[in-house]
Amino acid sequence: MSGNQFQASHTPFGLEKYEAPYEVGRVKVLKELFPLGNGRKALDVGCGPGYFSRELFQRGWRTTVIDSDRENIAAASEYAEKALLGDATMILSKLPDRGYDLILCLELLEHMPKERGKELLVSIEKALGPHGKLILSTPNRLSPEGLGYYYWGQKIRGWGKWDAWDPTHIHIYSSLELIRLLKTVGFTVERTIGYHYEGLLPLVGRWRLPLVTSATFPLNLLGFDVIIESRRRIEERP
Repeated sequence: MSGNQFQASHTPFGLEKYEAPYEVGRVKVLKELFPLGNGRKALDVGCGPGYFSRELFQRGWRTTVIDSDRENIAAASEYAEKALLGDATMILSKLPDRGYDLILCLELLEHMPKERGKELLVSIEKALGPHGKLILSTPNRLSPEGLGYYYWGQKIRGWGKWDAWDPTHIHIYSSLELIRLLKTVGFTVERTIGYHYEGLLPLVGRWRLPLVTSATFPLNLLGFDVIIESRRRIEERP
C-alpha cells in the first residue's frame, strides 16, 4: 500500500487493489476508524495513489499527503490540501509540531529498516496534536503465517527470508514488537485489530479462520495484518 508498490502498469489512480475481493474487508475496517474531519487537519503518510486520502477528503478533512512516488502524489493530490513528494521522515521534520488531528500510516513501516521505522514514528508523534489519533497498519510476524514461515521456515528450516509475500518488504514486525515500539516513542495504544485473510501455511496449505477481524485479546494480536489505533501519551503533572 505504500508508494513503492504502485508502478506505471496500474490504472491511473491505482485504486483497483483496494476494491479487490482480497482487500475489501480490511479496507472496510480501516474506513470505520476514520472520524469526521469538520475542517481539521490530517496527514496521510505513504499515501499511495490516494484511496484513503479520498476517504478523508469525503469526511471533511484538510489532508496533507506524503509519498516518495511521483505518480502517487499526482493522483492523491486531487484529494489533498497539500501534496508533498519525498522521504516521509524528512518531510515530517519540516511540518508544524502538534499540527495534525489525524495521521494515517498504512502499510508503510514494513518497507523500511527498523531504525528508520522508529525515526518515522518519532516524527509522527511530534506532528500529532494533543488529542490527535494515529491509525497504523502493517503485516504481522505473530500471525499464523508469520509463525509458520518466519519462525519455522526462516529461523528453523532455513528457507530464506520471509517477506510476507512482497519482495519490497524489509522488516515484518510482530504485533507485540510494534506495540512496544509505539509506547517507546510516546504513544498510548487504544485499540489493536487483527485482520485475518485466507492463509497459507507450511505443510497445511490454504486455511481460513472462522472470523475475519478481531479486536479481542489474544486474537487481535494474531491477524495477518494488524491495525493499531493510538494517541499521544500525555504525561500527568505531579
